[in-house]
Amino acid sequence: MKQINQEEEQQQEKSQNVKEQLETNNTENNSSSDSQETSGDIDVVVNDNYKFICLRNESDQDKPLGGRQLKVQINNSEPITYTFDLSVDVKAGESVTLYGPDYDESFAGPGDLVWEELKSWMPGDRVQASLQ
Repeated sequence: MKQINQEEEQQQEKSQNVKEQLETNNTENNSSSDSQETSGDIDVVVNDNYKFICLRNESDQDKPLGGRQLKVQINNSEPITYTFDLSVDVKAGESVTLYGPDYDESFAGPGDLVWEELKSWMPGDRVQASLQ
């Protein structure tokens, strides 16, 4: 049982390291997507290469997302809205990542979410995201 827990911890750590690297790469190489800071110390980061949206809590306090909405528009398409379940929050210094339905979930962490309506985008597309 102890070995299983260690393996789970290693997998979670590996997933977190991959996500952090992807987020760093996106921040450094972000040419077409918008990264918008919103109120309440939560940054919304659109990863252009790996097709996910990350909400990062840069504060030292947990932030509730329950009932809030994330609006996403790709190029000139009709915007879509994701409403967070009342139980969702972002721990201080951590993040929640939303993946589209075609994303490889092996990189997803325990608190990450799949957004079935999130459409894929291509490098070069303009992706706007805002948390309300």
